Amino acid sequence: MLKLISKLNGTAPQYFIVSNTSLNFAIFATGFTIKSNTMEDKKATIIDLSAMAAKEDNNEVLIPYRKGMAWGYCNEKKEEVIDYVYESADPFSEGLAVVRMEEKCGYIDKNDKLVIPYRYDYALPFKEGLAPVEKKDRYGYINKSGNEVIPFRFNDAENFIDGLAIVEIRDKWGFIDKQGDVVIPCKFDMVAPFIDGVAFVELNGETKFIDKTGKFVDAPGDDVYYDGLTMDISEDGEKVGFKDRDGKQVVPQIYDAAMDFSEGMAAVCIDGKWGYINTEGTLVVPCIYDDYIDDFCDGLVLVELKDDFGYIDKNGVQYWED
Repeated sequence: MLKLISKLNGTAPQYFIVSNTSLNFAIFATGFTIKSNTMEDKKATIIDLSAMAAKEDNNEVLIPYRKGMAWGYCNEKKEEVIDYVYESADPFSEGLAVVRMEEKCGYIDKNDKLVIPYRYDYALPFKEGLAPVEKKDRYGYINKSGNEVIPFRFNDAENFIDGLAIVEIRDKWGFIDKQGDVVIPCKFDMVAPFIDGVAFVELNGETKFIDKTGKFVDAPGDDVYYDGLTMDISEDGEKVGFKDRDGKQVVPQIYDAAMDFSEGMAAVCIDGKWGYINTEGTLVVPCIYDDYIDDFCDGLVLVELKDDFGYIDKNGVQYWED
């Protein structure tokens, strides 16, 4: 643990480090000069204070970068930070990232330390402290220590959002809580995440809405809003735009297809090519990509271009080289 004691007369801050209070000693550091103040002749190991601080609090933005067929991580200047040695690499979430080696998934931290070994067939990022992972065709959940805290008994599973996660059991969908208890039975043919306390579901061919207790409720109006906007389809059904809750046309009906907003960005399609608009309707990522892969998550999204895949940010900056 590092704790700031004081900053004296403009000098470098002083810290003390205690790894185990039973050792009964403290290490004092001024800048990079480290001295041991021992009791009972206990010995202290000299450490690199700056390196320890960096490892304990690494807030650097790291972005998955593809170089040919290999993946690693770069910073926002596209400078290599983690070697390009992985078969695939996902964005960091809650300090860890999914990487794949020899067709198995594990998790690394921002210092490229393997925190959770390569033992899963598929893995999703950590959200709310837990991650869904697949092993032997079954899904369960692990914590950030790699402990399997929810058993592998699901056919599919999604991330937790506001304490609930979508899961599948024998082709039917429902929700579990963080204890792994099924709180909304797996009886639906399709479910969507909760938005404003209400989730869209399909049961026996009928579309309905439920609350977080699983009780059927009235539809929250005719439209569902994401980031304050909802799709607005032209009368002939050929074009789509977006309107706000007041009915104002924010994005004109000029796109052939569109997806809902996520993190202030929505995928839109013109002539078979995909790009992204912001909530003001500005096309910030041009429609040049061959396929829509996913929504933005933590500022990044995976796209397909000329049969290859890579990440872009919200400015359309591409993080790959062939």
